[in-house]
Amino acid sequence: MDNATLLEKLRCNIPPQQELQDAIVIDEVAKPGYVRFTVDVPESFSNYHGGIHGGMGYFIGEIGCGFATYSLGFNNVCQTATINFIKAVPCCKVIVETEPIHAGRSTAVIRVTTRQAETGKLLFQSTHTMFLLGPIQD
Repeated sequence: MDNATLLEKLRCNIPPQQELQDAIVIDEVAKPGYVRFTVDVPESFSNYHGGIHGGMGYFIGEIGCGFATYSLGFNNVCQTATINFIKAVPCCKVIVETEPIHAGRSTAVIRVTTRQAETGKLLFQSTHTMFLLGPIQD
């Protein structure tokens, strides 16, 4: 699969709301499982303290692990996930990187790291176990 086709396939992991479609930009698939993307987190996804809502932090991880497993060539669903909230910041642009920890026949474990774009500070780190539903069909 060529890179343009792969990038388009990855975008199916983003919900259809235009605000989210516009906010997420896939920068690079360095190799299968390793995806780098940015999210310009909209103000509408802040918590009552004005920071990025924890649900948005989880959402970013979920999108990232979907990107990673698609880049490995598999349809998937999330089986389990954990997230560590490291630093609270107002809604801003974030850089997200995925790393496969395990890629087997029926599951993949993906680590997703989210940093503030402006400072590089670690915001969230999540680990997702993905159930693999079979190869992606072209």
